[in-house]
Amino acid sequence: MSLEYSRAIILRCIDYQESSKIITVLTREQGKFALMARGAKKHKSPFAAVLEPGNLLDIGYAYKSSRNVQDLRSVDTVHLVDTLRTRIDAWYLLFEILDRVNLLIHEHENNEWIFQLLEQFLPWFTKQQKTYYNILPYLLIRFTQSTGIDLQEELSEDTTRSFLHIPTGRLTDHELDGGKYEFNQVQTEFVRSVLHGSSKKYLDQPLSKSEFIELVQHLDSYFHYHIEGYHPQKSQTFFELI
Repeated sequence: MSLEYSRAIILRCIDYQESSKIITVLTREQGKFALMARGAKKHKSPFAAVLEPGNLLDIGYAYKSSRNVQDLRSVDTVHLVDTLRTRIDAWYLLFEILDRVNLLIHEHENNEWIFQLLEQFLPWFTKQQKTYYNILPYLLIRFTQSTGIDLQEELSEDTTRSFLHIPTGRLTDHELDGGKYEFNQVQTEFVRSVLHGSSKKYLDQPLSKSEFIELVQHLDSYFHYHIEGYHPQKSQTFFELI
């Protein structure tokens, strides 16, 4: 057993017995793993106010490779997202993002690219006065680039709709044999703007509620096809807030 130190993003937090919590974190060095925070529910615990999903912390923990759950020993705050609690739509949006990251990365799998993206995203997100719902499909598209299932755009400039071929990730303006999802012109323009990465216009790009939900569901289905264990659960309540 060794004492390790890492910067960590909390992805999930559940109560354990009367006074403790088990948190799932993503770190740069060890990837995703679970930690036992003993006594974290006690008011005087140094863990009491900081173990919430989305918080960015510097942690110390006792690591043993034979254990599934490691022991949390110390925390130092880097960035907290508690200001979002007063904005229920932003709070739910954050949980939707973290839930998908938790599903995309398997236990002890290291994904430094996603870690760095979230490390930059979380402080930016908490500073915004407006809730940019488009950040969810934006991040899902970006996540395809870090999980080896990139979307391959093969569109003509004047296309008015597109088809995502599920087995290959090809985005074309004509149907291909096999599983596919169709995007209308607005959804197609959104996907293209993210893939091209030339500006942040995707933040305010108009998507109707139905277009937004369909786009997210199609991307979720794409991940479900390619990533074992990917089954997002929380979207319905979030969709009702849009």
